[in-house]
Amino acid sequence: MKLRHITFLILVTAVVASAQTANFPGLSAQHRKTLTNAKRYTAIPLPTWVPEGFAVEKVISKLGPRARAEGEELVIVYARKLPNGKMQRFSIEAGLGGIGGVPYDVTHTLTTPVGKVELMYEPPDLDDSSKKIKNFAITEWFNVGKTAFHYLGRYGDPEEKDPNLLVVSLADTEKILKSLKRF
Repeated sequence: MKLRHITFLILVTAVVASAQTANFPGLSAQHRKTLTNAKRYTAIPLPTWVPEGFAVEKVISKLGPRARAEGEELVIVYARKLPNGKMQRFSIEAGLGGIGGVPYDVTHTLTTPVGKVELMYEPPDLDDSSKKIKNFAITEWFNVGKTAFHYLGRYGDPEEKDPNLLVVSLADTEKILKSLKRF
């Protein structure tokens, strides 16, 4: 009888452990391997929910004893192609080389499993507060473990000039952020 209980406990533990890492949609086996290695050096927040069609496009990971402190980097990029040919791309980025504050006004404060996250979704324009910065989303830095992270709603277009790159809707952005958990 005791052997059955022990076997059952081992099976339940294995299922729970596998579910904890399998609960992050859009990760390929290679990206999972890269992030598993990276989490030896820092905590990593990942969404447990992403809109349909999103997958991790790339992981930039420069961490560990061989990485120079000023060259350390961790960026997880999610992307999907829309039926109209346009793209949506967002990232979760670690602030490993020093961080500064985001100059925009907070538009939404969200309670998430990794703590409070301040979102600036189409915030007032810095030059003309009567206008919004359309197609733009970013969060203030939030800590997961000892590392600061932020969400960038249009990864790969720092000047916001690419008309084919669209920001994720506010509702979906909030769902993504509210689903963040440690990998």
